[in-house]
Amino acid sequence: MATPRIGILGGTFDPIHLGHLVPAEYACGHLGLDRLYLVPSAAPVHRPLHTPASPEHRLRMCELAAGPLPRFAVSDCEIRRTEPSYTILTLEHFAHTLAPNATIFLLIGEDNLPLLHTWHRIADLPRLARLAILPRAPASTPADEPQPGRGESAGPTSIPHSALRPPRRLRRRARPTGTPHSNVIRIPSPLVPISASDIRRRVREGRSIAGLVPASVADYIARHRLYRADVPS
Repeated sequence: MATPRIGILGGTFDPIHLGHLVPAEYACGHLGLDRLYLVPSAAPVHRPLHTPASPEHRLRMCELAAGPLPRFAVSDCEIRRTEPSYTILTLEHFAHTLAPNATIFLLIGEDNLPLLHTWHRIADLPRLARLAILPRAPASTPADEPQPGRGESAGPTSIPHSALRPPRRLRRRARPTGTPHSNVIRIPSPLVPISASDIRRRVREGRSIAGLVPASVADYIARHRLYRADVPS
């Protein structure tokens, strides 16, 4: 029986946008993932203030975004957890709930690499998962992950929905490359400079977010009046 290959991408996803989804789709192809889980956080350790949208709203937006993508799924394990959103706890959750022989890949932005030593129980990470590194454009926003050193910058770019389909050469089930002693894999993904904070600002200002988030997420934000200055989320 083939070994299941599972990807984990955590984040506040406030909101989830194509800057998250495009690199994640490329990771699916490059790593040959059977499933990629989006894991919205409830209380990010390194972002202690409440987020503009509730955990329930952020979870639902992730579900809407993942719906059309065959290999994507959403986990509410961090939202249900009472402890802080430490990445190591999430990896242990998946290690205990997935098939015993599953190979787990933790997807993170390359800007997190210099800060890995600050992560909670970082020494335990290699036994639970391999790191898959997603590129970050200089003007892009990190993936809103509950990890140290996260920040957001402006610079919206309209990305067509067709960009979610990587080139044919990356859609085949590929095995990671690298030295036998390396536990890190770099994902060849396009740079997608989209900022969640800029999306929230555009909504507050009454501007369009078309091309920055999936249409279903844009509709959800409008229907529930999220991120508006006059409506608490």
